[in-house]
Amino acid sequence: MWSTRLLVLGLVRWLGPVHGYLVRRELDSWRMPGVTEIGAGSIYHALKKLTADGLIEVVATESVDDRPARTTYRITVTGESEFQRLLREKLWEVAPADDPFHTAWSFANVLSKSENTALLRQRTEVLYARIDAMTVLLASTTGEFTCGREEYFLPSHVRALIKRQIDLMATDAEWCESTAERIESGELELGQDVGPKEGEQWRESIRSDRYVNPAVEHWQQTFR
Repeated sequence: MWSTRLLVLGLVRWLGPVHGYLVRRELDSWRMPGVTEIGAGSIYHALKKLTADGLIEVVATESVDDRPARTTYRITVTGESEFQRLLREKLWEVAPADDPFHTAWSFANVLSKSENTALLRQRTEVLYARIDAMTVLLASTTGEFTCGREEYFLPSHVRALIKRQIDLMATDAEWCESTAERIESGELELGQDVGPKEGEQWRESIRSDRYVNPAVEHWQQTFR
C-alpha cells in the first residue's frame, strides 16, 4: 500500500539511521481515533521491500544482550527521489474518500425506514465520539517543542491536519442527522425496494442502445 510505503520511507529519511522498532514506535504515537492502524508486520515488511527496491539500505545489524538483533536503515539517493516523487504525487492528488459507507448507501432502499434512521444516528454518535477524542488530543498537545511541559509536542502542521479531520467528521455527522430527519418526515423516501415491474422497466431502459444516464455522464466528465 502506498501509504505504508510513504510513511516508512519518510520516517527512515527523517530519523535515520534508524531501526524498525523506532519506526514502529513513532508511528504508534501518530495514531488517532478513527484512523486505520499500521501493524508491526506491515512496517517490517515495508522495510524489507524498500531495501529490496534499493530505496533504503542496511547500515548495521547489532544485538544488545540477549535481545533479538536489530537492523539499522538509512535512505538511499534513489529512495530520496522516490520519496519526493510520491510525496508530491499524493499531496497534489484530489482523490475521492474511500469510505465503505458511500458504496453501501447506494442500496439503502433495501433497508426499512426505521433501520436507515437508526444506522444514521448510530454513525452520528460514533463520529461525535471520535471528534471528542481528537479534541482532547489537541488540548493535550502543543505545537511548540519545550522540555518540561505537561503537554506532548505535536508539530503545527499535524495539529492542522487533525483539525481538518475533525471538521470533516463534523460535516459527516451533521449530514447523517439531517438525512435521518428527512427520512422520518417523509421528505426522503427510503425503505421501498424496487419492485418487479419497476425493475423490469429499469432493465429494459439500460439494455436500450439509446440509454444514457445524463447524471452519470455529467459526473464522469466532471471527475475524469
